[in-house]
Amino acid sequence: MSGGGARATERAGGADGLWPPPPRAWAPAAALLVIQAAHLAYGAVVGDAALAMDLAAATILGAILLTPALREDLLRLTGLEIAGALFLAVLAAGAWSLTPWVPGGPHPVWTYVGLRGGATVDRSATIVELVKLMGLACFFLIGAAAGARDERARFAVRITVLAGALFGLWAIFAGASGAIYQTQGRRLEALFLNPNTAGNLFAALFILAVAAFWRPARRREAGAYLLGTAGFVLAVTVLNTGSRGAVLAALVGLLTLFGLRFATGGVKPGRAFAAGLAGVVLLTVLVALAGDRVVARFFRTEVDAPLRYAIWDIHWRAFLESPFLGYGLGAFEPVNRSLLTGADFATLANLRAPLNLYLQWLEEGGLFAAVPMFLCVAAIMLGVLRGLLRRSRMTALLAGLLAMDVVFIVHGLTDSALQSPSIAAFWAWTLGLQAALAQGSSRR
Repeated sequence: MSGGGARATERAGGADGLWPPPPRAWAPAAALLVIQAAHLAYGAVVGDAALAMDLAAATILGAILLTPALREDLLRLTGLEIAGALFLAVLAAGAWSLTPWVPGGPHPVWTYVGLRGGATVDRSATIVELVKLMGLACFFLIGAAAGARDERARFAVRITVLAGALFGLWAIFAGASGAIYQTQGRRLEALFLNPNTAGNLFAALFILAVAAFWRPARRREAGAYLLGTAGFVLAVTVLNTGSRGAVLAALVGLLTLFGLRFATGGVKPGRAFAAGLAGVVLLTVLVALAGDRVVARFFRTEVDAPLRYAIWDIHWRAFLESPFLGYGLGAFEPVNRSLLTGADFATLANLRAPLNLYLQWLEEGGLFAAVPMFLCVAAIMLGVLRGLLRRSRMTALLAGLLAMDVVFIVHGLTDSALQSPSIAAFWAWTLGLQAALAQGSSRR
């Protein structure tokens, strides 16, 4: 078969559904299987589970690099040099914090115990976090390999949505039946030990489901019903978590999705109004079905807000005492324990994260690690936005993936769901997927 014929066959595979899958669909399927397994392992929050997840990702990436077609797809990607350099800067800052040659000298705790140390107060935790970051890089590259071909990217998004909906259904029934323990009563948390973490994941999946539903619904494809049902399930799941931040992030994500579709001509003004009206009706139905937890918690905002402000104030002042390299990646818990006093014991005693992703990065990694990480994600998203405005195909999925990024960014303002390794792996994988998809399949 000629090269042109082979490419035509590859483009045709799985164009309108999940079956038959496109060529080399095993790459996204394997990544999703690992991520779903990590979700079921309590989000891989235990160090051994997180490292096992990263080892599996490295193995999948090795298999991709040994597959000529997938390796060529990765090598064709362009425009990721800045993001890559920024990510290396994060790793370099983390490694630097382990050495005694740091601004202001090593943390005083090392002098107290009579050992040579660095800026980090927990060397083993920082080393583990550096390994986890390299695992996230593996997930990003796996996603890039999946997104390098349009049909493979579409397949990856659809199985992600359907797997997420099945996970959400399982979580609802398992939580209602008592098969899984829920730490906060009736609030759904799956196995993440925190309803807000579950809310972040399901909110992101809901936005992706809306984007995946867009094209099949417009073309009246058979798969539209399945994707629409998945979106409805995910919306109910988000509401069942009772997470105010997740619901607000989902609404901002929806607005972003509609704004991007309008900007790229995917939605006409009349249709946008009709879609908005339908969205209001659907939201009303969903709140009536499963929104009592969220509504009740919104009425508690005035009670809960001062507690969060107190946490942020204490840890912001801690960051200001070590602003350049922080206290070491992964060192939040020992730092939090060191801040305990009689006055703030009740506020900090059971805290595992400062309920603000950006503050946690600043406190752990300092400006030298946090700023490059923020800029790395921004560089990837800007590249995707440029690709979205340039491309004429796959624009609904690209808009959905960007809107899903917004969900993570907004929710990070009031929570630290991305500190759950499986959630971070999921976002890293989808960032790679969209970074490659933005460049299209026609690169030769």
